[in-house]
Amino acid sequence: MYHFKIKNNRAGHFIVLLAVLLLMFIAVWAFFIKEDPVAIDGTPLFILVPIGAIGAVCIYMALKNIIQNPDVLVMDEKGFEYNPGGVSSGFMHWTNVAEIKYVDVRTIHGQLNGAVWERALAMKLKDPSVYQDQFNPLIKGLMNLNKDMYDGDIFFRLSSFGKQAEEIHALMMKYWNQSKTQQQNEANG
Repeated sequence: MYHFKIKNNRAGHFIVLLAVLLLMFIAVWAFFIKEDPVAIDGTPLFILVPIGAIGAVCIYMALKNIIQNPDVLVMDEKGFEYNPGGVSSGFMHWTNVAEIKYVDVRTIHGQLNGAVWERALAMKLKDPSVYQDQFNPLIKGLMNLNKDMYDGDIFFRLSSFGKQAEEIHALMMKYWNQSKTQQQNEANG
């Protein structure tokens, strides 16, 4: 069985790691190293502790993604699992896919000047509860809002796939059509 995989981009996590280390170094320099360090009492303590805690979590997550290099997409003729940013769709069978299409969605990802339209690959499921039941009620509410706005249950950011976006779309369509044909053959015979 052929497994198509796209790995996570380590360069992005490496850049985040360097940025967080730089910010933490600046905080340590300001509070401990410079010639006239800031006194650690009251307000500076309320700044240093969150910087240290958030920085430690960011460093842990960046190192984990650099070392483990998780798959963003794993796909074969049975189904797929999409895992952008560490949030997995779980394994979805092609038999549960009702429609695959391109949509334009509003996003602020990486934009400093506000929301922009971005092309995405949307997948509508026959039974979306298989996908939605794994998330908390707040996320389910956002997912339902996206479903109402764009008529899709799972959205694939094309930038996650780099130059392979068209190849992935073609492979998805191939596997999905094979699944539909197999279901029709089983129903007829």
